[in-house]
Amino acid sequence: MGRAVIASLRSHMGILVQHRLLLEVLTQRDLAARYRGSVLGFLWTLMNPVLQAAVYVLVFRHLTGAIRTPGYETTLFVGLLPWTWLAGALMQGGPSLVLGAPLVLRSAVPPQVLPAVVVLAHGAHFVLALPVAMALVIVSGGSSSWSWLALPVAVVPLLVFLYAITLAAAALTTRLRDVQFLVQNGIGIWFLLTPIAWPVAMAPERLRAWLAINPAAALILPFQQILAEGRWPDARLLLAGSLWATGSMLVAVHLFERHREAVVEAL
Repeated sequence: MGRAVIASLRSHMGILVQHRLLLEVLTQRDLAARYRGSVLGFLWTLMNPVLQAAVYVLVFRHLTGAIRTPGYETTLFVGLLPWTWLAGALMQGGPSLVLGAPLVLRSAVPPQVLPAVVVLAHGAHFVLALPVAMALVIVSGGSSSWSWLALPVAVVPLLVFLYAITLAAAALTTRLRDVQFLVQNGIGIWFLLTPIAWPVAMAPERLRAWLAINPAAALILPFQQILAEGRWPDARLLLAGSLWATGSMLVAVHLFERHREAVVEAL
């Protein structure tokens, strides 16, 4: 069983590497199409976390006074950036195979390329927004830190995890269209259960050790520690995030390769 899983992963990733130029072209096309005819372009993508942060700060700090944690605004915004990547990739990646069926059926594009394009396109938005988060940290009284060098350690597990769950959602959506609606509703619940809009300190002490059970918490909290808190991420969170990424990737890819023909036939 273990050898079969590894073989599936090697074959799957080999196809992505083989079609890396296609991945690049389709990702660029996705980004260009999204901003075609727009005056502000990328700034519209940045507005989403900015407006979200503004609403939560207004409600939780100024209207209700429920959160008085110093630096809450910066920590919130930093957490919203990887969350926006996660939510956008999952919601748009779910129907990516259904919407891109002509490319798979007529142009012989490998099906795993389409979810990968969605993840990479939203990843590009995340990377472009990082300098804004860094500037916010400095303006709010923080400073550049050696901990920022640890960003790749946090980005890689998130990228792997996002591709895995997006691939799984895309494959399931080809068989059952309701999956995309379940994902849309589940994203909102998942956000509320993740310590992004609320600080970890608000959780009861006995429950904090269980935060790593939530993959979003394990993968997003390191970004807040690196950027907003200016420290190296917690090793336990990094380990939990890496385990989530690795396990999800192995399972999603193996099942996708096992049912590849059925997925294509369902398009």
